[in-house]
Amino acid sequence: MSCTSTRREAGSHVGGRKPQPYNENLLTETIRLIKKYGVRPKKRLSQSFVVDRLLVRTIVENVQPKPSDVIVEIGAGLGTLTFELAKHGSKVKAVEIDPALVRVLKDRFSAFQNVEVVQGDFTKIDLKGNVYTGNIPYHVSTPVIFRILEQNYEKAVITVQKEVAERIVSKPGSREYGRLTVSVNTRAEPRVLGFFPSSSFYPRPKVSHAVLYIKPSVRNLDTSILEDLLRAMFSQRNRLARTVLRNSLERLYGEKGKRAYNSVFHIVPEGSRVFELNVQDFLNLAKAVSNNIGA
Repeated sequence: MSCTSTRREAGSHVGGRKPQPYNENLLTETIRLIKKYGVRPKKRLSQSFVVDRLLVRTIVENVQPKPSDVIVEIGAGLGTLTFELAKHGSKVKAVEIDPALVRVLKDRFSAFQNVEVVQGDFTKIDLKGNVYTGNIPYHVSTPVIFRILEQNYEKAVITVQKEVAERIVSKPGSREYGRLTVSVNTRAEPRVLGFFPSSSFYPRPKVSHAVLYIKPSVRNLDTSILEDLLRAMFSQRNRLARTVLRNSLERLYGEKGKRAYNSVFHIVPEGSRVFELNVQDFLNLAKAVSNNIGA
């Protein structure tokens, strides 16, 4: 399989060593495993298994797995990515919600001392690691991303629906720019490593994919106030930002909100619409509102 476009970081091989060759036909191998274990992909869990070796390679080369790493893999499925991560000596916590696939993983990796198979919903369990990765089912991509952002981590390299990735890296004023964009970019520095077609997975889903690299940002931020503002303001994304800000602060904080508006409205450029405010504008607003509400 080949991707529509992909960009890999130079010098990303671990220790300068070229990774071992990938299975030349992951589709054949995937179908063999499905038949061997009697797996029936579940639509309600958006279950599709990666069959694109270039996509797998893109993830592994940007994760740069080292023996000292603890890698949390979200949605391990049949273990295709798990194997490529584990062979570098990293500790891999392979998370899978489906009991049928958990049995497959435990059987396939029974001889691997550095692979721990964890059954559960990643968004509801507490799993620590310095790297987060995985091919994320598209119906849970947003909650998974926010769960990652809550962790103490070095980086995340994940496959998500193409439209989700485009929203996350979109620019102010664009159609895709919105609450998700600002929420992620106030906590991290995301970038798209490559786009991949629906044929990268089997059974073939209806969506295309992107591999997203996320590096955490260190900011002193009251996320609760920021999220309150984003939720309120982006519900009226096309209206004048100062008007929406005034109404939002009053609705959220009452009299304190009215007073806060008089102190912070100047942060919003006059005449701008909500969707035209950039990430730094929202950061400045959240900090200023926090200082005023807490006063």
